[in-house]
Amino acid sequence: MSQDRLKQAFRDLQRLDPMLPYRRIYRAKVMAQSGDLDRVDVRPFDPSLPDMAGIELRHGVPGIKVQVQPGCTIQIGWDDGKPHQPFAALWSTDASAVKISIPATLLELGMIDAPFSLVQGETWQLTFNTLMTLLTAAMTSVQPVAVDGGIAITALLTGIQAAQQAQYLSPTVKTS
Repeated sequence: MSQDRLKQAFRDLQRLDPMLPYRRIYRAKVMAQSGDLDRVDVRPFDPSLPDMAGIELRHGVPGIKVQVQPGCTIQIGWDDGKPHQPFAALWSTDASAVKISIPATLLELGMIDAPFSLVQGETWQLTFNTLMTLLTAAMTSVQPVAVDGGIAITALLTGIQAAQQAQYLSPTVKTS
């Protein structure tokens, strides 16, 4: 089949189904993102489509929020081919995240069969905070018995506290 005949067949299909353009996926450039990170304004690469504002953003993981730089590429489509139900999903390889928020009770980073989790959400944070409170209380209430006036025990406990923080906390991973 020649290219001209293929194009004509497509035009004939479009006349039979005027909703056909809404049953496809198109690439688009992100122009802006809402402050709550739930929606984007896009400019489709296909010149037959207008710029679109406030398009629902979907990542495929419930509740996740991702902030991206304007200018990256995303796919746009329509639920059930309905023009009033557009969505944006499926980032292209040119996209990079500025910030990712994952609201979860347990977040495990690392290998699936690892013997422990790198970060274990609120329960881990509560345990860590309790440990740090106990260490701080121990540092302030220890009566020195050594001839150095307690400098060695204070230095030891301070070192343990710093080591625990360095071992378990990353400056770019926050728990709430």
